[in-house]
Amino acid sequence: MPKKHPKNGLLAAGLVAGAALGVATAYYLNTPKGKKMLHEAEKKAVDMQKKLMKEIQKTKNLTKERYEEIVEKLLAYYAKTKDINAKEMPEIKDYLMDKWKIIQKEYKSVK
Repeated sequence: MPKKHPKNGLLAAGLVAGAALGVATAYYLNTPKGKKMLHEAEKKAVDMQKKLMKEIQKTKNLTKERYEEIVEKLLAYYAKTKDINAKEMPEIKDYLMDKWKIIQKEYKSVK
């Protein structure tokens, strides 16, 4: 009979806990309060995308540095309006900067 390794038990417990959290989150997002929260987040994301694209379109020569300046300006706006939690800002910046290659490719195809 094979011996059970303690890490296997922790991994299984982590997987079960993760699945339970996923189910709980899905349940919450289907409640009226959860749907409102999800709707608000989607609305903010669309608004942020519009503002980002508007700034990019104003730019004659889009470099990675210029794109980062635009992202910083956008995040400063949202920090000032408090529409987005300050704790989320670094994650949002990282996400937007990770999209640089895609933005660059699209920008070049349009210009």
